[in-house]
Amino acid sequence: MTFDELMALVTQSDVQTLQFPDSWTQGRTAFGGLSCAFALQSMLLHCHDERTLRSFSAQFIGPIAPDEPFTLTFNLLREGKNSSQYAATITQHDQVCLTVQGLFAKDRNSIVEVPFAQFNDKKAPNAQQCLPFVKDVMPNFFQFVDLNLVEGGMPYSGTQCTDLSGWMRFKAQTHNYNWTHLIALIDSWPPSQLQVFPTPAPASSMSWHVECLHLPTLAAGQWVGVDITTTAAHNGYAYEDAILYSESGAVIAQSKQTVALFA
Repeated sequence: MTFDELMALVTQSDVQTLQFPDSWTQGRTAFGGLSCAFALQSMLLHCHDERTLRSFSAQFIGPIAPDEPFTLTFNLLREGKNSSQYAATITQHDQVCLTVQGLFAKDRNSIVEVPFAQFNDKKAPNAQQCLPFVKDVMPNFFQFVDLNLVEGGMPYSGTQCTDLSGWMRFKAQTHNYNWTHLIALIDSWPPSQLQVFPTPAPASSMSWHVECLHLPTLAAGQWVGVDITTTAAHNGYAYEDAILYSESGAVIAQSKQTVALFA
């Protein structure tokens, strides 16, 4: 199933039962971007009028097994005149696996206006230089994404660099981008610290926060750029920041993530 086909499974029900195939796993669990996208899609279907996603936070608590039912629960936390706060939870086998919170709000007039940042002089994406999908070596979901590494090293290459830059897109996307596509794609990159590991060892995202600055019109198949910087890594945990931007260089979102390192 493609990403768009999986998102089409989500309904406006407050409580629903879903599952996903093994082809969308990352180790023994769902690809984190996919599980977050399920939760976000539920929020988007409940959102009304011109409120748009402003921020998104997730806590990765436990694995979500493929080919087994899980429960997606939506909760309205608060609805005000201009903003709404939503939460969503994924549980499986009576265990909480993921909690997500989203802030949706209308545009408002303000005397403060700072233009969106613009990234210039980035290397153009190259579809011929994407990370390969190698069965039983790369995560299963890699077969559905194009990740074009521009700067930084491959995972487990033993480099000293902990930053990376590149381009990304879904291979079989049929709809224009919405926030589910972008949230999933940000999380599709391996933690940038893996390039320091000399041999394969696991790493796991624990918490994640995304500031959703601007959603331009992006057609299916367009590339989206990302720059990832490790702000600190010590005591087995890393903290990385990411900036997401369009091919024109317009900044779309910024992300912060806490990663557990097992090497």
